[in-house]
Amino acid sequence: MSLTSTSLDPDEARRALALWDLPAPVTEVRPGSGTANASAIIRLGDELMLLKRRNPRYAVADWVAFDHALMAHLGARGVPVPIPVPARDGGTWAGLDGGVYELFGFLPGDEHRPGDVGQVCAAGEMLARFPLASDGFEPPAEKAWERYHSPADIVAGLATIRAAAGAVSAAEADAFAVADRVAAELVTRLPDEVYWALPTTIVHGDWHPANLKFDGGRVAGVFDLDWCTRQPRAVDLADGLLFFCSHRAKQIVPGDIWSLTQTMRMDAELTRAFGAGYTALLSPTGDELAALADLMRCRWLYCRVDAAVRKVEVGRRVEFLL
Repeated sequence: MSLTSTSLDPDEARRALALWDLPAPVTEVRPGSGTANASAIIRLGDELMLLKRRNPRYAVADWVAFDHALMAHLGARGVPVPIPVPARDGGTWAGLDGGVYELFGFLPGDEHRPGDVGQVCAAGEMLARFPLASDGFEPPAEKAWERYHSPADIVAGLATIRAAAGAVSAAEADAFAVADRVAAELVTRLPDEVYWALPTTIVHGDWHPANLKFDGGRVAGVFDLDWCTRQPRAVDLADGLLFFCSHRAKQIVPGDIWSLTQTMRMDAELTRAFGAGYTALLSPTGDELAALADLMRCRWLYCRVDAAVRKVEVGRRVEFLL
């Protein structure tokens, strides 16, 4: 078993589930989805649950404790997040063969309908509710992460990909030159002192359609809180605008990194709808609005560069990046 694999086979799932006192026998184990963690959907009679094995990158005990306490805090304030099921030993996660496993009740709901103005507005409103509901959260442990989507990391990642690529076509070389230029400009325009001077709060950190479920026009579930920590709240707004307010050639597939990062075309009507939902509860500051376009550029470059380095085989990195 590889702890970095994103698949969780039935035998492994059943061994992990033995660490919980389940209300009924397991009758079905089927694959979940994700590009970092492994998961499986578990059926116990008429009830569904979700078993997850954390990628070691996010499995630090203090971070798991932070995430689980935040889920409880948000859930008590009406945010539809999954709540961890206590294991037999009383903890909210369990260890097996070096892996960290979590079990959650299953939140029903439908995938986002691309272009649905009502759902986009609801996604914006829920994004504003997220930091408001996290107000007063007192974590049991620290989760002090560095800044998200650092331009300096983008510059370094581009260099890593370019060095491993060998010979590239003229068109590819031109595309690298554009990416290098924009990344260098972002280093100057959005340095750490500007980034951290923006209003900070507990953010979700990965606000895109694959991490939300809907019931008609309302958000029925908010998932994948592994990236929650204190950052400028505008990073979530940049995420939401990029991933909810745009059109793609293909439907987003949650477990497919190529799908999640495919090229998009921004849409003015969807942007207005998302903004209307968000600003019904929160008003961005002038500094946040001034930084927003560059935060979006950072996010877009970072999701291509970071995924290319960590999740794509070397021979296809240039193809993925461009």
